[in-house]
Order: sequence, then structure tokens, then C-alpha cells
Amino acid sequence: MRILRRYPLVTFVVLAVGATWAVWIPRALGAPVGAVGLLWTWTVSLVAILVALVTGGRGALRDLLSRVVRWRVGWRWYVVVLLGPAVFAALVAGLGTVLGAAWGPLVFTGGDWAALPVFLLVAALTDGLGEELGWRGFALPRLLSRQTPLVASLVLGAVWAAWHLPLVWTPGAALHQRPLWLLVADLMAKAMIFTWVFLHTRGSVLIAVLLHASMNVFALPLAATSAGDEALPLLAVILEWVVVGAVVLSGRPSFVRRVRDPEMLVQSTAPLDRSAGG
Repeated sequence: MRILRRYPLVTFVVLAVGATWAVWIPRALGAPVGAVGLLWTWTVSLVAILVALVTGGRGALRDLLSRVVRWRVGWRWYVVVLLGPAVFAALVAGLGTVLGAAWGPLVFTGGDWAALPVFLLVAALTDGLGEELGWRGFALPRLLSRQTPLVASLVLGAVWAAWHLPLVWTPGAALHQRPLWLLVADLMAKAMIFTWVFLHTRGSVLIAVLLHASMNVFALPLAATSAGDEALPLLAVILEWVVVGAVVLSGRPSFVRRVRDPEMLVQSTAPLDRSAGG
């Protein structure tokens, strides 16, 4: 137990990846997992709650859960996280068309647009809430307590990509047969964007959940490309890194300096997390 308390971040990563892979790998190999495969949507966040309580006590758990209801961040950030991915997807689709790339029709056309709030709500309550309480709620503040936002984002992006790996070999999954390098490049870029939003919204997990949901919903047109055609996903990743470059070069906040605002970091009486490096 002492080792767990000394290395809460490592404990979280090992348990989150291990618990998820225990279901995802058998499923990728064709084993029937039934309802367990659906319930695993919330594995990362459930592990974060457990590790926070065991390693940091009530203080760490209270801090973690308080980030979920941190909603007073300014209305413009709701616009950014909910509409930004839609604008980005439309831009990728438009440029792809100009460049001759094949792409499927947008999911929300005609009457389907009326169902958009439902899609966003479902995505927020499943993948959004199921992952972000762990990645941005638990892991990112601990990384930021010892690393610059740039390093913290790249480390978390690599872990996030590794967590998704079994989906690359799972028939029917959105990531099935995607090149590994494309997956890593995509999620590292997204991790940088999540950190940028996190730093501007006082570490709000709620905003991270909404961003995750919107990214998933408006990534659907990109998933509609034909098998083996990576032109549009590649274009999307290139443009993501253009956005990342603009964010990093803007210097607001600086990605190469340590975070000093205590609201961004872990608020508890737990011992310093040595697993974050330093």
C-alpha cells in the first residue's frame, strides 16, 4: 500500500490500461465479452476514483470530483469545445474535397441535425465522462505538478495512444486497421489541445468531457472513409498539429514553463507524486 501511495500516477496508468486491456484484447481476438465490453467505457474514470481514494484519501477524491462540476469557466469555452470540433471537421472535409480525397457524408445532415444534442449527450456520458475523469482529472494535474505542459501533454498523449492499441486490431472498431503512427500522432496532438483548454478553464473536467464528446461526434465523418484510405485522417492530423503549433507559439499560457496556479494542480494532503518524474 505504501508503494501505491508513493506512486499514484504509475498505479493509475497500470490499472487503467491493465483493466481495459483485460477485456479489449480478448475481444480483439474474437472472444465474446457481452455487456462487459460496454461497461468498460467507464473503466479509466472508475480506476481514477479508486486510486485517488486509496493513495490520497478523501482530499484527493474531493479534488477529483470537484473538477467535474467546475462549470464557471466563461461561456466562450463552451463554444470552443462544442463547436470547435465541428468547424475543424468541416474544414478537413472541405480541404479533402479540394485535394480529391474520398470521404463519407457528414453524419448530421437534414433531419439528423435534430438528434445532434442527443448524440453529444450520449458521447459525454460514455466516452467523455468515462475517460476524462482519469486522463485530465487525475493524470494531467499530477503530471503538471512536475513537468511543463508540453512534456505533460506528450507523456499523457503517449499513454492515451497505448491505451487505445487493442482497438486497432478489433474488427468493427472505429480505429480498426489504422496505422499506429497515425494513431499516436493524432492522440498526441489532441492531448496538447486538451491541455490548452484545461489550463484556460481552471482544470475543469466538465469542459474536457464536452470537448471529448464533441471530438468523437464530429470525428464520425472521418471514420466514414473507405478501408485503407488514409488521406483524410492524415490531413486531419496535419491540421491538428497546425492548431497545436499555433497554441504553443501563442505563449498563452506558456507550454514550456511549469504551471504555478495551484487550481490546476492536485489539491490534497497526499504526498508528492514521485511517479510524475522530475
